[in-house]
Amino acid sequence: MPESLHQLIQKVLSMQCETQTIEVKAAAQGAPRIYDTLSSFSNQEEGGAIVFGIDEANGFELCGVYDAQALQKSIVEQCREMEPQIHPFIQTGELDGRTVVVAHIRGLMMGERPAYRRTSGMLKGSYVRVGDADEHMTDAELYEIDAFKKGVSDDVSVHPDASRGMLDVDSTARYVLDARRDRPRLEGRSDDDVLRLTGVLRDDAPTLAGMMTLGDYPQRLYRNCCITAVAVAGEHMGAGEEGRRFLDNRTIEGTIPQMLDDAWAFVARNVRVSSVVKGLKRDNVPEYPEVAVREMIANALVHRDYGPYAIGTPVRLVVYSNRIECVNPGGIFGGNTVEALGRESLPTRNPTLISLLEITHDVENRHSGIPAMRDAMRAAGLREPEFAERRSTFMCTLYGGRAEKSDEVVSDEERILEFCREPRSREEIAEELGIQVETARRTRILPLVRAGKLALTMPDVPRSKFQRYVRVG
Repeated sequence: MPESLHQLIQKVLSMQCETQTIEVKAAAQGAPRIYDTLSSFSNQEEGGAIVFGIDEANGFELCGVYDAQALQKSIVEQCREMEPQIHPFIQTGELDGRTVVVAHIRGLMMGERPAYRRTSGMLKGSYVRVGDADEHMTDAELYEIDAFKKGVSDDVSVHPDASRGMLDVDSTARYVLDARRDRPRLEGRSDDDVLRLTGVLRDDAPTLAGMMTLGDYPQRLYRNCCITAVAVAGEHMGAGEEGRRFLDNRTIEGTIPQMLDDAWAFVARNVRVSSVVKGLKRDNVPEYPEVAVREMIANALVHRDYGPYAIGTPVRLVVYSNRIECVNPGGIFGGNTVEALGRESLPTRNPTLISLLEITHDVENRHSGIPAMRDAMRAAGLREPEFAERRSTFMCTLYGGRAEKSDEVVSDEERILEFCREPRSREEIAEELGIQVETARRTRILPLVRAGKLALTMPDVPRSKFQRYVRVG
């Protein structure tokens, strides 16, 4: 028996289980049907191996095959019934006096998928591997393959109710100036030309990318293109002390830059902090490095699936006592693997959206985001980020442990009141919290003013640009 084949058989017998890339069949009574597994292995990057001669039902007993020659013929015949036709690499060997056959199935490139049994048709005959099981491909998975093959990008789609007036005037004006500065070929073009050529507008209406970057309130059209953020007391989701399920619970809306700022602020106020003394100054350092958290959230917002089957699903951000999880709809685009992330130049699901955010300097597309996350976590003495693809979703996990154990979580209210022992402007308060100025004014400052905890230095002209806020008492 070839060494590689012997190692594979021993691995299966040792593990006593099937895997993402290994399927076992008894074949002691004849050739089994393998169409579903042929499809699922072909439809994943890694491919897979079908091992004949091991009986899963009898505790992964080495039973051998009934007729190796007839079995090989059946494997080839079933492969010929697939679309596209599959060309297996077949090995045979003998272990403990029993013959074993292994069919190695090559994973197809994204543009070649889906593989399915011709007589069943694409909708019913396309499968995907989930753990050790073959499951029917969903409509969403088939749509993504088709969109990839046709070069369709959902980020340049236009909502039927979209209108140019839904773009924020000031943000759009700044964007045009930035675009002309960063893209020399746009110099001398009209504002409208800049917006159309860069993908903000299509037929004088904002695209999804334009709305998510420059919209005054994108969620009026894309209700669930937001972040649902929760903080829980322990390491698992469930009821906490005194029946409290969540320590904090927010729906974070706005453009991607706004959501990124607000999501970081949410994390910062719900994680442990440690005190670092630098000279005469004491800084409160969050448990997780800001760079890593912001990159995690930015990746989720930028690379999520905005297609018709995923547009109704928000990004989910959960802060546990020992980790942060961020989950977005849409697996790794282009049929690539987790192992390739940050190490290879991969195709992009939302190229126009990324391009717009590059111009606004909110993200970059040099494939350095994940390396930056890894570097930041290592520098903080924490585990590297963990990534997982779970059938049309992608999850990033950051594990904590750096900060001192403390039950105290510094609230935004406490931070503002401490910061405003001296009069501070709206801009200064927003910068201190790491959020947008308008968000700070509406959700943080005004409630404290109404509660009598902050006073205006110019109460007769509350909207003055010279207005300052100072702690009462």
